[in-house]
Amino acid sequence: MSKYQENIVPAANQNKKSVFLYPGAGLKILFVGNSITRHAPKPEIGWNRECGMAASCLEKDYVHQVMKRVRQIDPEAGFCIAQVAPFERDFANPQVLEKYREAAEFEADIIVMFFGANVSKDYDHALEKPVRFGDAYETLRNFLNATGKAHVIHSQGFYIRPVLDAEKEAVAKKYGDIFVSMEEIRQRDDTHGEFNHPSDLGMEEIACAFFREIEPILHTLKAK
Repeated sequence: MSKYQENIVPAANQNKKSVFLYPGAGLKILFVGNSITRHAPKPEIGWNRECGMAASCLEKDYVHQVMKRVRQIDPEAGFCIAQVAPFERDFANPQVLEKYREAAEFEADIIVMFFGANVSKDYDHALEKPVRFGDAYETLRNFLNATGKAHVIHSQGFYIRPVLDAEKEAVAKKYGDIFVSMEEIRQRDDTHGEFNHPSDLGMEEIACAFFREIEPILHTLKAK
């Protein structure tokens, strides 16, 4: 299984911008992620699609699979993607938050935070951490939820990074947020595809894991 735990996709230049808006008249969902959430075409590494890596098409990535399910409950739901590979690489720099101002202004009802793979692996073993990832992660959570109204869902990453997972889970517990386990999904051969990223099946299972938590929130919000 260790062969699947190496993120072989360069963290830089995954997209030309960091925020992608798909507004609607209904409830609003913000997906905060990295290449698994959205990666623009990059022929030099053999990636020629514009969707969550490594889905076979846009409709198969986890964001669009979640939204397909969401729109069965709220046909007018809108969504936003905040692609945070730049944050992962530069989380110690508070100025990086400004890349996501448009996502904060989206004022999401539900926020899904699913990332961490592009944080340097040196962080996991560093004895001294001038800036803790967990602290920067908490700051990003609150920046994106400026109104305080959003239901926030956190997750283990697709790659096994126990230090990052523990720091993310601690933030979730602090705020009473939901924390989703990816343990079973990320350890199976059939959930992995190109570039050690999720296959179509992996994307489907990730979408199901998130939608199990999102669905009751949707019904609650729709009832108000």
